[in-house]
Amino acid sequence: MARAVGAQPYLTLDRYRQLVNVPMCLFNGVENPDEAVNGCDECWTQWMREQTAQALYDAEQTLANHLGYYLGAHYLTDHQMPWAYPMQLKYGHIVGAGTQERTAVIPTGSDFTVDPATITVTAASFPGGADEIVILENTTGLEIVPDSITAVGANFFIQISQCKLIEWDNLENQAACIEYDDEFPEAAWLKLADLTVYREYLDTTDQATVYFVQGCTCSPCEEETSEACVYILNPEISKVKVELEECGICGCVHGSKVSVNYLAGTTDVPGWEQAIIRLAHTLMVVKPCGCALFDALWERDTRIPTVLTAERINCPFGEMDGAWWAWKWVQNNQHGIGLMLGATSRSKDRTMFKVL
Repeated sequence: MARAVGAQPYLTLDRYRQLVNVPMCLFNGVENPDEAVNGCDECWTQWMREQTAQALYDAEQTLANHLGYYLGAHYLTDHQMPWAYPMQLKYGHIVGAGTQERTAVIPTGSDFTVDPATITVTAASFPGGADEIVILENTTGLEIVPDSITAVGANFFIQISQCKLIEWDNLENQAACIEYDDEFPEAAWLKLADLTVYREYLDTTDQATVYFVQGCTCSPCEEETSEACVYILNPEISKVKVELEECGICGCVHGSKVSVNYLAGTTDVPGWEQAIIRLAHTLMVVKPCGCALFDALWERDTRIPTVLTAERINCPFGEMDGAWWAWKWVQNNQHGIGLMLGATSRSKDRTMFKVL
């Protein structure tokens, strides 16, 4: 996918590109004469991708804080919360307790002389299926999302467009659109040696840490810790029970605080991608693209009506149409802590208007 250093949103730049209908090569800074432009012929530069990634990331954070859960699975840590039976974690839709783990997988074959480039890996290296496959650029550690991953016999067959495989230095210092060259591998294009294929999965080894304080430790004025296990009682609202792996420390059977590592989030919410994109457009400082199709989306989301109700003026996300749409969507889909936070921000529609 297109890469950005400043922010790594769950809704990838490549998926954003698809949804706003920008051609793939042009979005990645490459001018490919064989690419159908479909009404958009503007070449994107790195600053445009960086701004877009940051806006998408900020929109996701804002939505998560009001929804009470993340859109898409995120690895999270709730630091030193009061220990209770049971306890509710900060974000809902828990998938499992543990931390992110990546292990390198050596490909069994590849061909970077064609477009798209291909990589073959053994399917047995990914017990959880193709969703565990992650490909990182070695220089920056940034993820490159494949065009497709197909199961072929005992292998996974990965395809990546050459337009996604530009050397980072060429992108970072890009002054003009990079010319496409079908004679691979050229110096400006990445090779298999520049990439690493990983298996990414939830490692359940380190689930929680319990802290023993307030005179309950072995040594005065010192804090003791113990590893703990997490049992999920209600995944939707992330209600869990944290149990010590040992019966206690120095006679203690109950700690004062606990930190929990977990994976949580969901995309099983209609309209979640549009909510992120429409809010993200209102957070961008400069319109990144001048294409006619993009202009229409931009104007739709950044427009501010000449007359605003009191409810619209008090919208936590702002007065633009994209922000208002996202806020109304949040009100229909929030729960748990997000519902409590949202309730304090709402006001009834009164006869107050703002004329611009």
